[in-house]
Amino acid sequence: MMQQLGIMLCKEREKMGEKQKSVAEGIISISDLCRLENGAMAVDYFTLQALFERLGKSIDKLELMISCDEYESIAYRAEIERSIEEWDQEKLEKLILGYGTFNEKKHTIHKQYITALQAIVHCMKEQDYASCLRGMEQALACTRHDDWRQKVRFGLCLCNQEIRIILMIAYCQWKLGNTNGLAGQLEQLGGYILSHYTDTEEQVKVYPHCMWLLGQLYLKQGRVEAAYITCGKGKESLIENGSLNPLWEILELEETCLEQLGRQTELLQCRKYQKAVAFLYEAAGTHPVSNMMATFFKSSFQGEFVLSNELVRDLRESRGLSQEKFGADICARETLSRIESGKSRPNKKNLHQLLRRMGVDRENYYGFIEADDYELYEKVRLYNRCFPKGRLEEAWKLLDEIEDGVDMTVPVNQQFIGMGRITKQIAEGTLSREQAIQQYKQLLDLTVLSLDSGTMIYRVPFRTEYMLWNKIAVNLRKDGRVEEALQIYDELMECYHRSRVAMRYHAVPGLSLYINYTGFLEVHNELEKAEEIGKEGLKHCLACCRGDIAGDILANLSLVYGKRGLPDKEKIYIRYGYYLVKLYGRESMTKVLQNAYQDKYHKELY
Repeated sequence: MMQQLGIMLCKEREKMGEKQKSVAEGIISISDLCRLENGAMAVDYFTLQALFERLGKSIDKLELMISCDEYESIAYRAEIERSIEEWDQEKLEKLILGYGTFNEKKHTIHKQYITALQAIVHCMKEQDYASCLRGMEQALACTRHDDWRQKVRFGLCLCNQEIRIILMIAYCQWKLGNTNGLAGQLEQLGGYILSHYTDTEEQVKVYPHCMWLLGQLYLKQGRVEAAYITCGKGKESLIENGSLNPLWEILELEETCLEQLGRQTELLQCRKYQKAVAFLYEAAGTHPVSNMMATFFKSSFQGEFVLSNELVRDLRESRGLSQEKFGADICARETLSRIESGKSRPNKKNLHQLLRRMGVDRENYYGFIEADDYELYEKVRLYNRCFPKGRLEEAWKLLDEIEDGVDMTVPVNQQFIGMGRITKQIAEGTLSREQAIQQYKQLLDLTVLSLDSGTMIYRVPFRTEYMLWNKIAVNLRKDGRVEEALQIYDELMECYHRSRVAMRYHAVPGLSLYINYTGFLEVHNELEKAEEIGKEGLKHCLACCRGDIAGDILANLSLVYGKRGLPDKEKIYIRYGYYLVKLYGRESMTKVLQNAYQDKYHKELY
């Protein structure tokens, strides 16, 4: 992990007025944090993540170049999550034993994680919530030696993992009937999350869970209206961020509240949304399970990883260079072979020299831009989220602010801002599609080497590169050149599948890729492949905990089934696609599907 992230952490901490002790306490020493913030030291991914979270910030926005061993540790945690979702005690216990192979268990953030997992085992064995509660309290004590219930009022900094453990402690208390004062504590915690986790991408990972549990407590106290309002706060957070976890549990709670309040119209709508969410899981080959222990523990990571060894290998092979020639004057052929196979992590100097030799001048992290100011990454996320909701004026204002804040001599910044300007010109009708395609290609040339072989996409693209390819494909499709557009998606998908990195760690590109690829295949009448890609896309949505885009994929699949002469499937897919996009407030897409349904079936959807 590059030390530049430590420098960014320092700037953000100072901007927020937080002391080093508040951020480091229980995770690393203040002296180590000083070295990290000065760029003199690196820490493992999970420790760095926790430090950013202590400031209420998410590193999901940062596309990270990591080594194979770093990726293996991240993937190992994903496997642990699956074992909890499956409620597989034997599998979880084996994974706990093997955790030290991938992570240093003596580091407090890892020790805390393992202690919390061991507590969950107690629930798996005999639903022993008392033992689980004690285990979770021990886990929290790994990083927090004082009473969080007192300290949270006075600017306590908590990372995501700590908040999840606190919620599991509260959940166990609720299950044990020990609820005296618990609602007040959760109210306090919810207020802390809203005020301290100013980054909504991080906030949504814990705030809806807190609201669900608080709503359950209110319901038990007979405060049904309060439970319904609290439930609505959690739901609003999920919808604003397009998140899926824990939407199913929130809707179940909302249904109970509406039944008791006698609000039939809202109850009917709630049940439609429930059916749509259940159908999403069904269409992806699974089903929603109300297991809050699994839900509290589930990661809804929205970031992206590129493996350094794969990037080096793909760049070399794209030019047809031998390892000996490629590594000349930088490292020995044997060393390069170990780097490319992932058996050896390249040092910073060698990695940069190898990448620059192939025209890639890049550090180990970006988002869609390269900047030292974290706030600019937040603005980029807001900018990208404007388009699905049709907020174009807001998007153009944000684009101006981003351009004012970044160094426009940096190629990736030129790409992102240039792409935004072209998109605006298309929206205003001042640029033709062909002109746009050519200008998008010119922006790609800033970071992507042209090959004599004719292969367009020979490595996993960085985020902005992917968006440029996607915009080229979309404009080709609108120009009637579907086969050319499909060639781009074929090559993109091949690159992603060839990579060792799972698609869930290409969260942002994957969402639009699956939507458009499915739709374009349907237009080209490649119906079996369209169904295959669409189903894969639904699984991707579940893996990334994103429900807002799933409705688009369901809608595209409805067209596939219509062409295949399966009217029942066609109707149900468009119906539930409509309810999903409506649930997430996607007004323009809601109207599109509503009109399509009315034209087809001469009925309105409400």
